[in-house]
Amino acid sequence: MISATGLSLRASAMLIGLIGIAWGVSEFSALRQESTIKKIADRILVGDVYKYDILLKQASLVDPAQRPELCRPLTVRSAAVIRLRLAEISNNAALGPAPVRTNLAVDAIRQSLACSPADPFFWLALYALEPSAPLNYLTASYRLGPNEGWIALKRNPVAFANFDELPDDLRRIVVQEFVRIVEMDTIDDAMKIFVGPAWDQRELILSQMDRVPLWQRQQLQAALTGAGYDVLVPGTRFDGPL
Repeated sequence: MISATGLSLRASAMLIGLIGIAWGVSEFSALRQESTIKKIADRILVGDVYKYDILLKQASLVDPAQRPELCRPLTVRSAAVIRLRLAEISNNAALGPAPVRTNLAVDAIRQSLACSPADPFFWLALYALEPSAPLNYLTASYRLGPNEGWIALKRNPVAFANFDELPDDLRRIVVQEFVRIVEMDTIDDAMKIFVGPAWDQRELILSQMDRVPLWQRQQLQAALTGAGYDVLVPGTRFDGPL
């Protein structure tokens, strides 16, 4: 005959087992959701386009799990990427007012940075989204991710758009970053930056182009000439398509 103590121990063991099973199921579900949202966020960052309803669904699924006391770096970062993408979409009444979406993105980015503060992309995003953002956000992005090419492509136009506000040392870094973008052989991106936000600094940029291999300077020259810009990249003699 099983004593009362034995029954109590058996019941406790069963309860612990059930709790363990429930936790395991919950954790597996969270990890599966984390994997899904991470894949979507990663594809967004490389330029893939998702329908807005897919983005809204993923954001709504992960929002309840985003509590300040919890820090799941992959989840909060992926959620912030999706919120940022939703904030970037324009002319879609189904998504709600743009300022609301921007505020949601800022909140998600801040939560991600609170969880993982060494994220150069989100310091850049925070600088770009907040109208009165302090300059140290942009400085932090350069300090934490000075040589990450995909971030440079997003950061360089933002930095040139605010070039007059930058101190001399950061201005030099921004110009050198543009030079690296050309060296990365991302000529289309370089040209868009050059004739866009960097146009007023073109003479300064061109004065630093000597270090770029000649064939890449020629590619930039060809792109500029083909687009109708009367600009001479140092060391090139452009007579037509390469």
